[in-house]
Amino acid sequence: MSELIKEIQNGRILKNNGSWMYCNKCDKTVGYLCYSTYQDFQFDFICKCGNKGSFRLKYQTENGLTKPNEELKTVKNRLCCPNDDSPLFTIVDKNIEKVKYKVTCKKCSTTYEN
Repeated sequence: MSELIKEIQNGRILKNNGSWMYCNKCDKTVGYLCYSTYQDFQFDFICKCGNKGSFRLKYQTENGLTKPNEELKTVKNRLCCPNDDSPLFTIVDKNIEKVKYKVTCKKCSTTYEN
């Protein structure tokens, strides 16, 4: 397993490499990151309370990245890779004013962003 590089500003994540993501100011949930399906995850948010925060979690890898042919698909409330249905993350829309993300699927090395 490669080393995880983690930078979090104005937020906190329940576990080391995934789980629920929270706003540091109001302690509301802003998202959920699946533990083992991402290679690189960037999540910038503005919470409804006005707090601006970011999550950056990245595994050191040598894989080349692929551009997507299609958008992430939603299965239940999770954004998933359309190539292999890997669940990647969830956005808790009711607590977020604005969000920008970039995520790379571990299985297919495809990078998705909004």
